[in-house]
Amino acid sequence: MKRIFKFSHFFKPKYCLFGVCDNIGLNFNKIKVWALSFKKVCNDKDVCLICMDATDEEIKMCESIGIKAIKSDLDKESYGQVNHKRLKPARDFIESSSYEYFLITDVFDVLFQQDPFAKLDFDSYDIFAGKEGVLVNDEPWNFDNIQKLFPDKIDSCVGKPVVCSGIIAGKKEALIPVYEKMFDMCHNESTDDHAIKDQAAFIIMIANNLIPNLKLFSLNDAWAVHCAVAGPTNLFEGWGFKSKILASGLALPQLKSGQIKSGEEPFDIVHQFNRIPEWESHLIQDYIDE
Repeated sequence: MKRIFKFSHFFKPKYCLFGVCDNIGLNFNKIKVWALSFKKVCNDKDVCLICMDATDEEIKMCESIGIKAIKSDLDKESYGQVNHKRLKPARDFIESSSYEYFLITDVFDVLFQQDPFAKLDFDSYDIFAGKEGVLVNDEPWNFDNIQKLFPDKIDSCVGKPVVCSGIIAGKKEALIPVYEKMFDMCHNESTDDHAIKDQAAFIIMIANNLIPNLKLFSLNDAWAVHCAVAGPTNLFEGWGFKSKILASGLALPQLKSGQIKSGEEPFDIVHQFNRIPEWESHLIQDYIDE
């Protein structure tokens, strides 16, 4: 008898957008923006979501829009805020999955305009992240955060770029030790003087060259924009972000023709767009029900 093989038996997706979140039902519209905008520009890549403390109904909601939903009941008391506690399940998922390349992002405030994997040169680099456009000592929130959580590490971060931990991409085997180290720093090496620890740990790791083969994109690369710093929020001029970005020779992100752009090129990823209501209303209208 002639055996018939289906192509799907051999094909396993290599690329994965991945996130961790809780309160699925309450934030489902935000999850839809994240997942559906990615599917629009990457319909051949998977979307996976660890749903913390989710009900069966919430899992079905995620599956209804094409998300591979993984239920998790991680003990909240053991791991603190979601920014911290997501690191361990993220690390475990990366190690156990069959994907080769990952994009790990925040979920509730991330939207995609172009394929975020297109600019990732996996032949030359293992890990990718995006600079926010200013230095640690020019950004009061991150400086204060690092100083409170890791007071012995703040000096090593002065003069180094603010890099957002909410968007990290890379190869499977390279990401595992990054997430292990971030979790260890947050769980075992930090004080408890600030609730959000993951970004402080990530910046310290970068500042001290603890992440080999790392590529940091600038705003001019149009890979990711982190709008809390680089967008026209109420702090944009008052805290000096606008002048610092311009002085560094970087283009200011702008809303043009319904997209957030660096010059004339749309950013692949727009993060924290909800900090600017005008931008948010333009960006999300195609992905949520009225």
